[in-house]
Amino acid sequence: MINSEGGTMKIRDVFEQLNTRLLWRLAEENAWPFTFGEAEAPLDEIAAYIKDARTIEKTWQVLSREEKEVWLHFLFRVGEDIVTYRQMEEYAKAVSPIVAYAGLTGLRRRGLIYTLRRLWGEVVYLAPYDVQRAWRAWLLPRVLSETQAISVDAEFQSVTPLVHVLFRLLQTHRHKPIALTKKKTMTMKMRRVWQAVIPYAEEWFAPLYPEACGDGAARERFFLELLAEMDLLRERESETGLEYIVHETAAARLFHGAEADVQRRVYQQVKEKLGRLGPCNPVILDWMEAKGVNTFSLNELQAAENRLLREKSQANQSKHWQVFAENICALLTAFGFISRTGEGMDASMRWNMNLTANEENAVANYGIGYVQPTFEVLLLPHASYEVRWRLGRYAELVEQQEVWVFRLTRQSVRAVKGEEENEALIRLLEQIQLEVPDNVRVQLEQWMRSEPSVMLEQVVLVRCPDAETAQQLAALPEFAPYWRARIGEKDFIVDASQEAALREAFTLREININQKSTAKEPSEAGRFPSHASHSIGLAENGYKIESVFPAFEDVLPELKDVPTIWHKNFQRYHHSTLRTLLMTARSLGIRLKLEINNRPIENARVLDIRAEGGAYRLTLDAEGRMENINMENVGRIKLELPALWNED
Repeated sequence: MINSEGGTMKIRDVFEQLNTRLLWRLAEENAWPFTFGEAEAPLDEIAAYIKDARTIEKTWQVLSREEKEVWLHFLFRVGEDIVTYRQMEEYAKAVSPIVAYAGLTGLRRRGLIYTLRRLWGEVVYLAPYDVQRAWRAWLLPRVLSETQAISVDAEFQSVTPLVHVLFRLLQTHRHKPIALTKKKTMTMKMRRVWQAVIPYAEEWFAPLYPEACGDGAARERFFLELLAEMDLLRERESETGLEYIVHETAAARLFHGAEADVQRRVYQQVKEKLGRLGPCNPVILDWMEAKGVNTFSLNELQAAENRLLREKSQANQSKHWQVFAENICALLTAFGFISRTGEGMDASMRWNMNLTANEENAVANYGIGYVQPTFEVLLLPHASYEVRWRLGRYAELVEQQEVWVFRLTRQSVRAVKGEEENEALIRLLEQIQLEVPDNVRVQLEQWMRSEPSVMLEQVVLVRCPDAETAQQLAALPEFAPYWRARIGEKDFIVDASQEAALREAFTLREININQKSTAKEPSEAGRFPSHASHSIGLAENGYKIESVFPAFEDVLPELKDVPTIWHKNFQRYHHSTLRTLLMTARSLGIRLKLEINNRPIENARVLDIRAEGGAYRLTLDAEGRMENINMENVGRIKLELPALWNED
């Protein structure tokens, strides 16, 4: 499977590449309640409709047997990946060409699976990952047996929740960027800092990165990628080289509300990350989530999956379950997402959080701690994460137990000194404890004003080719609101927030813009792949969504040579014609309706045709029952083609 660079898309990403006429055809064929014709299609509304539980239930009821079989294969065996044409061929040989391609074509016509093609013809098949998750969320509770929540003493549970570790890492680098080497790896100095902060064992991360060279490399890589994928770090160039800085806005979005809310947000990001490391990891996590508050084991969930897919053998099809048990469960436990008793597939597990709970709207933001005369600030457990993150801007994080301890120091306060910052800090401390000790107020003001300060601002430099051009620009009234200052004869300074508007003004005046780029913030190179960027990765690899409404005979052209009478009439045939019909049914995996000595048999598949003692013998699979018969005993017979082929 292709995952690490290919990945998958959301359904909205697919729609953006589809021809409007094809989207209209899909809507018409599937009775989607949208009429847009040549007008702009309501992509967001259509995407939401496809993922709605009511739409999923209605679609499931009308899927053919072939469509269900192929769709379940994509949902639980392919996972959040794309399938190459060769892989589809292998799957067709294993199950039946007629089943595989009838199901695939039907699902493409229903807007569940899409085809991507490279310019040189290579084809892959894609099921958008958000559609997959919506389907699994609807389907799994219906196939899982209800079990009572068993109260067990957890043998393995987290000492330090992941949200605490991420907070401390970001807090560490709010005023100290992460220095990078030319290969965009952390310097040894930074690695030593992280080794002191991250409490999890390196051995839990090593299987995720077999190429890592030990000494914490896999663990640090996981966290660096995770923070970048969450957009919590941004890359930039400095005088000393490349470095990562904390993206304050993204961090503020993450750290708000109660700890349970933040932990749920972090879990969803980790789920995305694990999906990139293994396309079936999100599938197993969806099974686990479907158990809700109930205790479960992976063995129980795997057995339910095999029943759903009607698989008797677990050995070949389900290796990813064993890999998950060995490599992922320890991480989920260490991060505080689950608690478990035992090891491996038999371990008893339960979620430590309610994944379906609504975010807590009423989170305490006043009277939530103590401001000590010793300059320590104590935050009680019910303090919101907004307050914790805002306080971390001015204070050092000392302790993260039940009560979080911050310390105000001259260095931490002066990192953001200024009159406005001093007032903001005092208001924050009053929010934590109404009466702030006098000595703290006085000392904070002295620290803020102890030395002259300068202000660093992001601005855009507009450089003209000569003084005459600069003078012409200065004389144009529509540009006057943009100039912050003029420097020398040829240059202007503009607020960074005005850059987009200024560009538009230049365009209207037909003034060319020659940009020399030195900074790399924000930079796509500084961000690691996420599901949101997978569509970009597919495009960069030459893949484009194919805007063709599929016809069954185009996918399985051999059916064009099948006589119509074979699948229209239920009748007897001459010996040679019967043998050709049976061989065709075997090679294409077409099911049969037939009579054996006047005994009717439905849904039979030909497994083998062989000559024995001057006669032909057949081995049939009739709904799981094997029968060995003489071909001369076959009476009336008919090919049972999928409904899609017989739709005319």
